[in-house]
Amino acid sequence: MNLNTLRTLSVVAEIGSFVDAAQRLNMTLSAVSMQMKTLETLLDADLFDRGFRPPQLTPLGRRVARHARTVLAAYDDLVGLCQSPDTIKGDFRIGFVPTSSVRLLPGFLVRVRARFPDAHFRIETGLSDDLLARLKAGTLDIAVVTGGDDVPRTMRTYPVSHEALVFCLPPHAADWSIEDCMARISFIHFMPHTGIGRLIAQQLDRMAATPSDVIVLDRVDAVAECVRAGVGFSILPEPDIRRFATDTIILRPMTPEPVTRDLVLACVAGSRLDAHARLLAQAFAPATEIATDA
Repeated sequence: MNLNTLRTLSVVAEIGSFVDAAQRLNMTLSAVSMQMKTLETLLDADLFDRGFRPPQLTPLGRRVARHARTVLAAYDDLVGLCQSPDTIKGDFRIGFVPTSSVRLLPGFLVRVRARFPDAHFRIETGLSDDLLARLKAGTLDIAVVTGGDDVPRTMRTYPVSHEALVFCLPPHAADWSIEDCMARISFIHFMPHTGIGRLIAQQLDRMAATPSDVIVLDRVDAVAECVRAGVGFSILPEPDIRRFATDTIILRPMTPEPVTRDLVLACVAGSRLDAHARLLAQAFAPATEIATDA
């Protein structure tokens, strides 16, 4: 029995959709469907009720999916048991919040491939809450998420990046106070239910600030373009906005106390990458720092 087929079943069971599972696994829909049909033939069992669209797991299918996760966890434990604590081998799934994937993923891949050539990572993106849920369900091995109280205590975290949040103002508001901005133009709020969004909302609460108008957007580049166009102002992590900032976006630090967003590498305690998470976190640092820590 192919372990990849069991992993596919586990993802389909988690998501509830062949289409979405194919997207997450970077597979075609036909490949996912064929794997599930092959598994049903091998087990001589109907795992899916195809009278529904999308097909739904039968009661037996749900039990098989639970056992599949147990088998996969046992296999991962077996592989981990035989590995040196300084060596990482195998195929792994790593998640990134979208903003971190743009900035941190390229360097991570370069360094981890040089240091651990036998480790292969499949990259997935999602919001912090989604990635943490996938870690808990076992469909991710490790993930870069926004740190804080939202990370369950059953997970270990290792620092990746410490970033200041800044005000982002359009050029015509360069000489305005933040109070003027609140009263005169829209506040462009990056998704309030995300890790960054919650930090931004907390800062607004601390300022006792109520913008006259709020626009909610789900992409940093969209926020930047709206600020650039003079639609409004925003708060974002400085490294994110600097990717888009030119002389048409004014960055202003938060005073008197800076507000920061911490990105952490999270994994479930006792999982297959638990013993190696610190090494992987070092792969986000410059190569000179990795060499010093090694």
